[in-house]
Amino acid sequence: MCGITGFYKRNASSMAVEFEQLIKKMGAKIDHRGPNQQGYFSDQSNSLFLAHQRLSILDLTDAGKQPMESFCGRFIIVFNGEIYNFIELKKELEANQNISWRGHSDTEVLLELIVRVGIDIALPKLNGMFAFALFDKKENTLLLVRDRFGEKPLYIYSANDSLAFASELKPIEVYTKNLTINSAAVSAQLKFSYIPAPHSIYNEVFKLMPGHYLSVDLSTYCGVKYTDSKPYWEIEQLVKETSSLRASDISLEESLFENEKVLRKSVSQRMVSDVPLGAFLSGGIDSTCIAALMQEESNRKIKTFSIGFHDKNYNEADHAKKVANILGTEHHELYLEPNDMLEYVPKLHEIYDEPFSDSSQLPTLMVAKFAKEHVTVALTGDSGDEVFTGYNRYVVGEKLDGTLSKIPSSLRRTLGGIAQGVSPKTYDNMAAFVGKFSSRVKKHTRVGDNIHKFSRVFGFSNDEDLYNRLITTSEHNLLTLTTNDIATPTNQAFKFPDISVAEKMMWQDSIGYMQNDILTKVDRASMSVSLETRVPFLDNDVFKQAWSTPLSHKLHGNQTKYPLRHIINKYIPEDVMNRPKAGFGVPIYSWLRNELRDWAESLLSEDALANSGLLNVKLIRKIWLTHLSGSKNMQYELWNVLMFQQWYMNKC
Repeated sequence: MCGITGFYKRNASSMAVEFEQLIKKMGAKIDHRGPNQQGYFSDQSNSLFLAHQRLSILDLTDAGKQPMESFCGRFIIVFNGEIYNFIELKKELEANQNISWRGHSDTEVLLELIVRVGIDIALPKLNGMFAFALFDKKENTLLLVRDRFGEKPLYIYSANDSLAFASELKPIEVYTKNLTINSAAVSAQLKFSYIPAPHSIYNEVFKLMPGHYLSVDLSTYCGVKYTDSKPYWEIEQLVKETSSLRASDISLEESLFENEKVLRKSVSQRMVSDVPLGAFLSGGIDSTCIAALMQEESNRKIKTFSIGFHDKNYNEADHAKKVANILGTEHHELYLEPNDMLEYVPKLHEIYDEPFSDSSQLPTLMVAKFAKEHVTVALTGDSGDEVFTGYNRYVVGEKLDGTLSKIPSSLRRTLGGIAQGVSPKTYDNMAAFVGKFSSRVKKHTRVGDNIHKFSRVFGFSNDEDLYNRLITTSEHNLLTLTTNDIATPTNQAFKFPDISVAEKMMWQDSIGYMQNDILTKVDRASMSVSLETRVPFLDNDVFKQAWSTPLSHKLHGNQTKYPLRHIINKYIPEDVMNRPKAGFGVPIYSWLRNELRDWAESLLSEDALANSGLLNVKLIRKIWLTHLSGSKNMQYELWNVLMFQQWYMNKC
C-alpha cells in the first residue's frame, strides 16, 4: 500500500530543476500513505515526473523500491495496492520464461507480467486492489489503471498542455491552483453524502473509473477526459456470465460449499504479509466471518480490534469481545469518550480531500488509528453486504415492490407524511415502553430514525425510484441553483432483464455506494494513519461466486447473508449472533445539539452559509433550528452541509 503521484508538462524541459522540486512537494503531501520510503523518476526530455511514497508490506528491501524499472528497461511503474494472486502469476511466468527475480514483491511480478503478455492480457488476470501509472519509454505513453472495484483511488487533472495524477487530491492542489468548484458534485454530496466517480469536487479533475485504464500518448497530448478511458472489466458482463448458474437447480449445500471455498482462499491470500497484521472486529456477520477464517488459517492468535462507546445505543464492543473470546483471538478494545473523536472533526476535510459525509468516517478513523498501534495491515468485513445481500433495503425492496406497488402512490405518500409527522424521539419512547413487555421490540435501536427513513420511501413509483429514495440522505435541494444530476447512473442495473429487485440494488450499490462511500471511507481513514486495509469480500472469485449463487440461497429462511452465517455457525453459537443488524455509527444527532453545537453553529451561521454562494441559506437555517428543537432528526442533511462547509472554509 502506497501513494503515487506524477505529472507531464508539454515543452517544459527548461524548467527541469523547478519541476524536480515540485514533484517532491507533491509526493510529500501524501507521505502518510507511504512513510517508509520515497522514490522519484524524471524523464526530462518528455517532461514527465513520477513520485512514489512507500508503505512497506511485501519485500521490505530495496528490491521492492519504486519507481521500479522493468528488466528490459522499457517500462517504469509507480504502483499503489496489492496483487493478491501474485504468487500464482509468478509461477505462471516461470513455467514459460526463464526469469531472474530481484526480490519478491508483487510490483515486480506485475511489471514482468505486462512485459511478457501485454497490458490487455495482464489486467484481467489481476486479483487485487490497485492504482498504478506505467510509463512506456518506447511508445512514449503513460498508462493509468485502477482496480475493478475501486478500492484504490486515482485522481486525474487535465489541461491542454499538462496532466497530473495522484492517489489523493492534495498533490494536484500543489501542482495547480487553477481549480474551480464543481457545483453538480456539491449537489451530489449534499444528496448522497459522497461525490460519485468519475466526478470530483473540482471541474478540472476526474476520478478514473474502477475497472478502467487510460492510455495517454505524450507525443500528441492535448488533454484527456474521463470518457477517454476504457474498461477492462465491467459488472454487467459478470451478471450475464453468471445468469445461467443463478437460474440452475444447484443445491443449497453446493452453493454454501463453493462460497466458503473461495472465501477461505481469499482470506488466506490477504494474510500474506512481511509485517504484522490483524482484523477489525465489530462482532457483526461480516467482520466475524473474516476473523473466524483468519484464526483458522493462523497457527497463532490473530490480533482483532474494536472500539466501544459508553452510549449503549451505539456500543458494539461488548458483543465484539464475546465473539473474540469464543474465536480465541488476541483482542484489543478501546472505549472512547465523545471528545476523543470530536477533536478529529475539524481535520476531516484534510483526511478526505473533498466533501465526504458518511458520519461513520469518525469511528472508522478511530479504529484504524487504534489498530495501527499494533499492526500495519488489517483485514476488514467491508462489502459483505453488497456481495452477500446484507442490507435491509434488499429485503425491503423485494417486499415493497411486490406489495406496496399495488397501492396508489398518492395514498402511500399521504401515509408516509403522516408517519413523519411524529418525531423520532416520540417513536423511540413508544418503543422503549413496549420493549418493557416485549424482548422482540426491546432489541431494536434507533426505531424513530428507521420509521422516518422507511416512511420517506412510501411514495415510490417503480423499483428504480424506490432504490433512489432508500439511498438518498437528503430530501431537499439545498443549493441555490439547479445542477446536472451526476449520480451513478441506474439505468444499466434497473433496466437489466430477468434479475430481481434485490439483485438490481446489489448491482447498483456495487458501482455506486460501495465504491464511492464505503471504500472511500475506509481507504482515506486507514491511509491517514499509514495502515493498509484489505477486503476479502472483494476478491475476484468471491464476487463472481456470490453472483453465481441463486438469490434464494443468500436470502434464505428470512435470513440475509446466509452463506456467511453458515460459515460462522461452525465457530460461534447461533444465539450469540442472532441480533439486529447495527451500523458503525456515532450519535451525531445528540452531538450536534450538545458537544458539537458551537462548531456547527460557526459553519451554519447565515454569513458562513452565504460564503460560497451555492447554499440555500434560509432552508438550511430552518433545518438547523428544527434539529436543535428536538422535533425532528435532521442529522444526515446537516452533516452533509457541515462537511461541505468545513471543506470550503479551509480550501477556498
